[in-house]
Amino acid sequence: MMTKADMRKVFVVGAGTMGHGIAQVFAQGGYQVSLFSRSQKTLDRAFTLIKTSLDTLAEGELLERSQIPAILGRITSTQSLEEGARNADIALETVAEDAEAKKEIFAQLDAYCPSKTLLASNSTFLNIFDIVETSRPDKVLLCHWYSPPQIIPLVDVVKGPQTDEANVELVAEILRNMGKRPVIMRRFIPGYIISRIQLALQREVHFLLDNDYVTPEQLDEAAKFGLALRMLIVGVVQRFDFGGLDLSVKNLKNPKIEPTPLDYKPRKIFELVNKGYLGVKSGRGFYDYKGRSEDELCHQRDVKLIEVLKTLKRLEL
Repeated sequence: MMTKADMRKVFVVGAGTMGHGIAQVFAQGGYQVSLFSRSQKTLDRAFTLIKTSLDTLAEGELLERSQIPAILGRITSTQSLEEGARNADIALETVAEDAEAKKEIFAQLDAYCPSKTLLASNSTFLNIFDIVETSRPDKVLLCHWYSPPQIIPLVDVVKGPQTDEANVELVAEILRNMGKRPVIMRRFIPGYIISRIQLALQREVHFLLDNDYVTPEQLDEAAKFGLALRMLIVGVVQRFDFGGLDLSVKNLKNPKIEPTPLDYKPRKIFELVNKGYLGVKSGRGFYDYKGRSEDELCHQRDVKLIEVLKTLKRLEL
């Protein structure tokens, strides 16, 4: 059975939105990382974003600037799955939410990786335990991160029907040692915790925007200073205790509060996508970013997230 001391090399499959951040986290944790993409352009972009992120973390005093060259030196890129899988202790795929793609990737990883290698998926909604077939079901698990993974501490860890509990605990221990907050779920459910809550929240957000109750800017103002501020301290369950369970029950019975129907179809977001307004990566979404680059916008976001994270750690109950 593999132990934490045996873990040396991590293979991250996919260098997109999540992959490059996950690779960065493991490199910061002292692991040798091989980062795979079939596209050299994607790999080049990934390293640009990693360098920017490391500079941001140094600026926020979460690491020493002198550490950056060594961290970057622990990450190598590859366009060969077979090469990346060589001597890997854990392989983590971050490819698109496509069942056939994940099935193919896991089959290749099972063939290329040593027998010791743990195989993990960052899948959000697909139950990989019903999809993938490997010769090592005891070493297959879900390890689901949140964007940007190099800053957000939460990682969902889920075992499959045949996953060895010791492997789940090993991954959770590794994550904790890197400063992450793994939540070990009792069993898989699509979307885990936060994505499910976000989906319910998004339905209300789209309803309010589509029907012109509020502007995007004012809605975000309300969310930041009314919802998120309290949530940082009391979460979403303990909030009931502070507000009073009797009041929550009264609100649930209030006939004047009509939740948006589950089958509500958003409109404005589809209109924006059809116009090519895809958000930060295209320079415009619900907001117009007025020519600022993705690098610059991500840097500004991450600086603020770092300050919030440091404050939250000081305020933990």
